[in-house]
Amino acid sequence: MNHEARVTIILLGLLVIAFGLFWAVGKYADGIFAGKFPTRFPEKSLGYSADELGKLVTSDIRMRYVGPILFPLDLMVMLVLAGAMGAASSYWLNHSFPSMDWLSLLVPAVYLLSDLIEDCLLGWLLLRGDANEAMQTVSVLKAITTIKLISVSAAIALTALSFVGWIFRDRFGQ
Repeated sequence: MNHEARVTIILLGLLVIAFGLFWAVGKYADGIFAGKFPTRFPEKSLGYSADELGKLVTSDIRMRYVGPILFPLDLMVMLVLAGAMGAASSYWLNHSFPSMDWLSLLVPAVYLLSDLIEDCLLGWLLLRGDANEAMQTVSVLKAITTIKLISVSAAIALTALSFVGWIFRDRFGQ
């Protein structure tokens, strides 16, 4: 097995670990939210109202949402996920489309930054426990979540496309 194949196997393993961690933290969070709220809605969707966010930040689960869900678990997930996707897409793009390599760092970085900002704002709202403040901040939180959802989707797509490009790089003249 050559060096490129070994590196690719390692990168694929890191991606599996990253997405497995994402899934496991989601399952853990679902257990905390069960029976109280349908899901961890501020991080997963845009279809909630200011009133629903106000109820969340005054609920009895708010402190368990801040810790351990947002910090350290979600922080760990975003770092591992962005890191794995950035490393994999960077390696594969560098071998198939080197002029596009900058995307492999930019897209996961936008995801990481937007997820971190989202978690910090959400954590701050949960710690304060002020429903009115949360209700006034809902549009800002949704805007940040929108950026996060678009950028994580773009990072996943970029990682997959860079892998396909790496597999078929000989056909592209690389």
